[in-house]
Amino acid sequence: MADNKPTLHHMNCSQSQRILWLLEELNIEYNLISHERNPPDHPTRPYHSPPSLVAAGHYGKAPLLITGAKDGSRPIPESSAIATYLIRTFDTEDKFGLKNGDWIRDETLVSINSTTFNHVSIQALMFDWGVLKANDAGPNFPSSGKGYWSVLGDLEYELKNGPKGGYFMGEHPGRADIMLEFQIAMVKQRNWADLKTDYPLLDAWLERVYARDAWKRGMAKGNGYDLSMFPKIPERR
Repeated sequence: MADNKPTLHHMNCSQSQRILWLLEELNIEYNLISHERNPPDHPTRPYHSPPSLVAAGHYGKAPLLITGAKDGSRPIPESSAIATYLIRTFDTEDKFGLKNGDWIRDETLVSINSTTFNHVSIQALMFDWGVLKANDAGPNFPSSGKGYWSVLGDLEYELKNGPKGGYFMGEHPGRADIMLEFQIAMVKQRNWADLKTDYPLLDAWLERVYARDAWKRGMAKGNGYDLSMFPKIPERR
């Protein structure tokens, strides 16, 4: 008999940890295939996807979801598309509000995450790795502080002025909460900003996420979530 459970290809220390969280929030049965990143001493692609993940599908990266047989065992390679599919397919009680909730707010926050937030995060990694320079002192993180991280101020504003309940979408995490976790975790784990001091609502939101039983179950099933593991690349001379 064909397997109608979705299958998640998950890699340690990657964006797929938030998809594990979502699967646990949905409380559905799923198959999990875990992959370990290439080691730091890999001769050509340190920290990148291992051969097992490359062989799993055309895109060769995590997360990768394979839908159940009833949906044609279709591969879905991007986090936002995966989250949307899972919620539309399995959220029969509409806890995530994609049917009857404020979908405009949800889409706006998801868009901020994939555009503005992603852009400054990639830049921050480039500063971290020494590819970009903030000033003549060398490959240091940009000194513009809150000005650089204005997107965090925007998200702090949304938590303060959005629906009450502790999450971006209210009393229950929405798709936006799922998607924003990784980017905000990168900021905190790599010490790009002082969330507790400068963005206390975001810091409290992240702690609230990590206190959820579904998050804890996802972490227990995952194989590591250390976003500070990627070292700074020595400055080229």
